Amino acid sequence: MFKLAILSVAIVSVAAHLPALNTVQDARLQANSLLRCWEPMDEKNPSAGYALSEPLYTLCSYMPDPKEYEKFYVNGVDESSDDYTNIYKMFTDVAERHAVLNVCLQEGFQFHAETHPSQISLRCLCKRDGCNVPKHLLTFLDYNKKIIPQH
Repeated sequence: MFKLAILSVAIVSVAAHLPALNTVQDARLQANSLLRCWEPMDEKNPSAGYALSEPLYTLCSYMPDPKEYEKFYVNGVDESSDDYTNIYKMFTDVAERHAVLNVCLQEGFQFHAETHPSQISLRCLCKRDGCNVPKHLLTFLDYNKKIIPQH
C-alpha cells in the first residue's frame, strides 16, 4: 500500500513538470485523430445553438455567409461530399516546426446560366477538435491561433 502511494506521487510530480504544448505541437498531436466538430443543434434555427459532435470527422468546416460575415455555417465534413486529397496534403506536407491550422478556399460556383453571376463563398477547413468554433470569422481565426483542448 505504501509503495503504491509513493508511485502515484511520483507520476503526478513528473506530469506537473511537463512543458506546455504550443500551437504547432497541438496541431501535430491531433493530426491523425477523429475530430469532434461544432454543428447546429437545429439546422433551420441557428439561434438554437451549437453542440460538439461525436468524434467522427477528419475535417471540420467553417463557412462565413457570403453576404454577411457575422453569420456562419459550421459542420463536420462528410468526406464523400468532395475530393479532399489536396486539402489533406496541405495539412500533412509540412516542415518539422510548421503546422497548417486552417485551409481557407474562396470558391466560385456557377449554378445558373452563364449570364447570371457566379455564387462566391469562403470555406475554411481545419483538423483539430472543435476548431470550427461557431463565432464571427475573426474570432474563428483568433481561436485557431491557440491550443485547442481535446474535449
